[in-house]
Order: sequence, then structure tokens, then C-alpha cells
Amino acid sequence: MTTTSADRAPALFCVVGVVVAAVAVPLAGAAGAPYISFDALSPWIVVYAIGLFTALLAVPFALHRRLGGLLEADARWERALLWWGAIAIAALAVGLLLGLPSRFASDSLAGSVGLVTCVEAGLVLGTLAIWLLSG
Repeated sequence: MTTTSADRAPALFCVVGVVVAAVAVPLAGAAGAPYISFDALSPWIVVYAIGLFTALLAVPFALHRRLGGLLEADARWERALLWWGAIAIAALAVGLLLGLPSRFASDSLAGSVGLVTCVEAGLVLGTLAIWLLSG
């Protein structure tokens, strides 16, 4: 089985999204507070959000492709979505660990990154809940 660029695209989106998010955090720290408030929004926090969301949304597609011919298509999707949920729960835990000590304060880099991470992980988990409830 030969691997094409279309087969590698989801994994590439995961890696690039994580790298963009990781690079955006220190740049947001260098730009200074406030990071998220009603008056101002750090553009680097937006870049972090875009990178993390790109990575989170590419995960099930990368996992589906990675499972290849091991299972039939429906079973691969079910397994990929279950792993997607596990990864989203891990991201939620990291977001909570970052945000709770500062109470998700807008003048705290960790609080702002934690808030964005929790919101995005919550969106993924909400999507999975709808998928599970739809049968």
C-alpha cells in the first residue's frame, strides 16, 4: 500500500496545528496582557486558538487513515472518534490545570490559554455527545 499526500494530510494538519499553537503561546506572553478581555484580544491567543482547533479537528481523520486496512470503515470511524474523545478529555484536563490556578484570569497567560483550550475541548466533546445521542 503506497502512501499518498492525501493520506498524510490529516496527520500534517495535526502536527502543523500543534506547532502553530505551541509557537503562539510564547509570542502571546511576549506581547503582554491583557490576553482575553471585553476590551482587547491578543492576536497571538487567536493564533493559538486556530492552531489548536486545527489539530483537534484533524485528529479523527488522521486516526481513521492510520487504522488503514485493520478494520472495516465503520469500525475505523468508531474507534477514531473514541480516541478523539480521549484526546479531547486530555486537552480539557490540561486546560483546567492551566486555567484554574488563576481562575481563568484575562491578565494571566496560563488562564487565557487554559480558557481557550477548555472551550475547544468542550466543543469536541459536545460534537461527540451529539454523535453518540444520534445513534
